[in-house]
Amino acid sequence: MPFNKFAAAYLSYFAYIDDALDVVQASDFATFLQKIPSGSANGPWSLCWGPAVNDGVLAYVAKGADGSYALAFRGTDVDGSVSAAFENVGADLEAFFMVPFLYPQQPSLPAASQPQISSGLNGALALAIGLTDPATDISLLDYLRSLAKAAPLDLIVTGHSLGGALAVAATAWLQDQLPKAGTVSFTLWPHTFASPTMWNGAFASNFASFTYYAAVNKYDAVPMGWADLATLQTTYQSPGPSLEDTDTLLYVGILALEPVAAKLGYTKIVPSNPDVFAATLQSVPTWTEEAGLMHSMQNVYFQHVNGTAGPDLPGTSTTGVARPRAVAVAA
Repeated sequence: MPFNKFAAAYLSYFAYIDDALDVVQASDFATFLQKIPSGSANGPWSLCWGPAVNDGVLAYVAKGADGSYALAFRGTDVDGSVSAAFENVGADLEAFFMVPFLYPQQPSLPAASQPQISSGLNGALALAIGLTDPATDISLLDYLRSLAKAAPLDLIVTGHSLGGALAVAATAWLQDQLPKAGTVSFTLWPHTFASPTMWNGAFASNFASFTYYAAVNKYDAVPMGWADLATLQTTYQSPGPSLEDTDTLLYVGILALEPVAAKLGYTKIVPSNPDVFAATLQSVPTWTEEAGLMHSMQNVYFQHVNGTAGPDLPGTSTTGVARPRAVAVAA
């Protein structure tokens, strides 16, 4: 079952295991993957590569009960908090803007037609490209190529928040790179939850060729960046919390970013399988609190897909502060 939002919700959520620990435990991932139920979620799943960490970017590969595989990303903002997400990507916008997407390189295209992604996402993708399994010393790309050479590979690529944007970029990267070391057979199935828009129209147009599932809570602020900042400013209408009144500094920052994002041409991908829904607002005092609750993978997106909140995970954080982490290597 390669197209599988139920499994993708588990796998994206489990990317947050141990995110607050200095050492990520591979055994924690293996234990929780085995708990994914059979049936619609294709469990149990088994850990077969990673988890690998590179300067805050974490990924792992798992195998489902039917023999299909998944690549799940956590991303640079470890718990997907809204304030950290906007701080991280806002810095990328201000300092670096858009850069060409190089997979494949297309120098013959006019500049206006070149696929581009944000510099911050490009940096995260570079970290993902450098990921190596700490137990085997095999790179992510080499491992996936070995699977695609041995048998037809169905691969879910998934993530939440900035990990979702990274899943999009990695899907396009893998589509270009997997065939470049011999004969392979593969199909990529991107699934994202609460992904922000971090690419231009040419990239979005190219990505439309994939069968793409994208879950978005219409009250979640993060998917409104960076193509829909005007809507973001009025996310929670009265009597809900006002961004301008309760989080003035963030409001001013978003106002400053809006013309920059518009000029850069951030463009949403039109997914083949959109899943737009409305979570129940919690009526908390501040805009940031409400936005954080609406962005939760555990209590919003996992709940929406699988009908119950995600299980509590070991070693998780709520700070949104990304930092490098080591991975424990099994003896």
